[in-house]
Amino acid sequence: MVSVATSIEFIAKCVEILNAAPSAHSRNCFRSAMYHLEMADALVKADPAMAMFRAITAEEEAASGLMRCLRELGYPRADELNPHDHVHKHAIFPFMEIVGLFFAQNMSNDFQSFHLKIKEEQGEMRLTLALRLTILGEERFAYPIPPLSFSVSVQGEAETMRYVSQIAEFTRARGMPSVKAFLKSEASLRNKILYAGPDGYPVVQDPKDSFVEERRRRVRGMLNLYLLLFPYREHQTYVAQALSAFADVLNRLKKRSLGNND
Repeated sequence: MVSVATSIEFIAKCVEILNAAPSAHSRNCFRSAMYHLEMADALVKADPAMAMFRAITAEEEAASGLMRCLRELGYPRADELNPHDHVHKHAIFPFMEIVGLFFAQNMSNDFQSFHLKIKEEQGEMRLTLALRLTILGEERFAYPIPPLSFSVSVQGEAETMRYVSQIAEFTRARGMPSVKAFLKSEASLRNKILYAGPDGYPVVQDPKDSFVEERRRRVRGMLNLYLLLFPYREHQTYVAQALSAFADVLNRLKKRSLGNND
């Protein structure tokens, strides 16, 4: 699972960094996502269906913001991401969770203790990745700059990892036959909430606080990644590596129906 820092103070500081960031389409998407979450909170009692719709839109806006950020920074293959495609938008956070699953399974000894911290860098407040180390018996923190400029490889994997087993595990855990089926289900959720079908029309009677909170968690996770990305014009190695794997997944989705191991 993607680790998302949830303290009120930390979240408020992240939003401050977002608001202070240079104007860009990606930044506007994240500010829009935060606004949709506010409106979802306001509507959850009076109109739960529209609260859910706002929460879904918040997630999509955050995903669009990440895709636009990668394109604005000129990352290789970022032009293959489509911020207008609902399947692409709903694939972003699941892929982040798949990457998190990979690290949990393969890199736990090296990445068993890391934190997101906010500290001053080059005269600006930035989100940083803090790695906990023990040196001569004393606890220390290392702050990679840029934070995601490292490379990961696993014996037996190709240079660009496909995360095949993690994708299969992710879809099985959600009771889906394939990643394509999962993404189609996510992308069509708003239609199930709002539009009539052959058997009637949907009525959401109970406030879906848990639904809104889950989308809030996803937005915060994507916001954290955005804050680790946008200040750095240089291409961070692991971001480029993961993006290549993600683009491969999207291309396979486009070309054919994916099976359990794709």
